[in-house]
Amino acid sequence: MSTLKIKKGLLPDSVNVPASKSYANRALILAAIKKSPVTIHHLPRATDVIHLINALKEVGLIIEGKDSLTVRNNFPQCESGDKEISVGEGGTTARFLAALLLLGKNRYTLKLGKRLKERPWQEFLDTVKLLGAKAELNDDALMIQGPIAIPATLKVDCSRTTQFATAFELILNDCEIIPVNLNSSESYWEMNAPLKDHFQKSDSYTVPLDWSSAAFPIAFAALNQKMSLPDLKEDPLQADSKIITVLRAIGYISTSPDSINCYPLLKSALVKLNMKDCLDLFPAMAFLVSHIEGHHELSGLDNLAYKESDRLKEVCRILTQFERTYELKGSTLLIHGSKKVTGEKNLSLPDDHRIVMMAALFLRHHSGGTLDSIESVNKSYPGFFELMRSP
Repeated sequence: MSTLKIKKGLLPDSVNVPASKSYANRALILAAIKKSPVTIHHLPRATDVIHLINALKEVGLIIEGKDSLTVRNNFPQCESGDKEISVGEGGTTARFLAALLLLGKNRYTLKLGKRLKERPWQEFLDTVKLLGAKAELNDDALMIQGPIAIPATLKVDCSRTTQFATAFELILNDCEIIPVNLNSSESYWEMNAPLKDHFQKSDSYTVPLDWSSAAFPIAFAALNQKMSLPDLKEDPLQADSKIITVLRAIGYISTSPDSINCYPLLKSALVKLNMKDCLDLFPAMAFLVSHIEGHHELSGLDNLAYKESDRLKEVCRILTQFERTYELKGSTLLIHGSKKVTGEKNLSLPDDHRIVMMAALFLRHHSGGTLDSIESVNKSYPGFFELMRSP
């Protein structure tokens, strides 16, 4: 992984955020099973999306275009033999694809990334067994062979992730998916229904902009500068848009109908937020509140251990390095915000895009320094470090 030096400074006063990989990967799966050709516009260049597009091509789908892609045929009619497919580190990439392939009859082996193979898979293996198909995980190789027997109802455990329930709900139109232990990320589950309805009525779809990415420049702007995020629209189905609700409540931001416009209003405040439905927002929110004077409480953090890194542990490590005061009580993090600025830091980070972006904000806000694992941001926000160029 490469190392990058970041200097203290501001970000651009206008930031164009990428499209949502959560919407994009759902749209690609729905397009893959639709009988008629589908065109998807404004696809992000995130590696999670690129891996899924390449995997769908490998299993026989004809996909044409670049920023706008047209899926010409459908799965499983396009099956062309047994395949071994590398899927990288993307949770939605691998889990959505794994469920889709169960509609076919061929044998597929998905080669999982180093961290992805350690993230939850047992829920998927148990569900596949119930459906009468085959699935085995041996180290980094997930073997899958369908077809599945489709029941009238199917219960899927969501205690650690909603992605398996989401995947089966996307591909099974005549089966009621019942999410069990749906304790977090509920908005990601609810994202499916309107998308499925759209694809039943239309052969064209435009991917919305991504609030998980937008949260990082917004958090920085709330502390430092005026900023506009053109064409970014509030979206209750993107749980990370909750950052705007929080900032409005404490008087740290103003918005307009056509874009999100940030106007920093520096003052003391109290933030108390249950994050169980917006866990991807946690690194940006922890950065933000650690610089707002007051006592803040971020709760509902149980499932952060199952992300690309143990994000609760890694966020606490960064808070310590930047001399922030905090206390961890179970799945609740109490942060005592301060405007104190620290000296230059040299950070060694896990291969986790959201942790790397959080660390970059710290360096830019404080006195600069270096960080590694910079390629990890390509997973969701390939242009992120363009924001860090010194003015």
